[in-house]
Amino acid sequence: MSRILIIDDDSFVHRMAGFMMKKAGYEAVCASSGEEGLQKLRELSGAGDMPLMVFIDSEMPTLSGIETIERIRADGSTADANICLMTGTLTDTLREKALSLGAVGCIAKPLDAAAVTDILSKAQS
Repeated sequence: MSRILIIDDDSFVHRMAGFMMKKAGYEAVCASSGEEGLQKLRELSGAGDMPLMVFIDSEMPTLSGIETIERIRADGSTADANICLMTGTLTDTLREKALSLGAVGCIAKPLDAAAVTDILSKAQS
């Protein structure tokens, strides 16, 4: 079963996204901050189990979603991760920044199952 990493400081998002992933046949691994997410991604990657997708919230305390993506890309063990930025305040500027950092996509919260499925299908192709 493919894993999906969800990095968000909101436990409700963990539950909702986790439910969506399970229903779609994936295992959700959750992290509550950018730092924790980076650590979990390194652990999974180091074990040869790179997640199919990493969903990252844009607005988190300490380390924003964009900063988290920048750190993922700067780390040789995680640089190739498929990433999707999630945000409650989707703007063209934020979308462009995420895509310039190699994100597969940028989706609005609350999460829509069709948008999540579309992003996951991009990662599999």
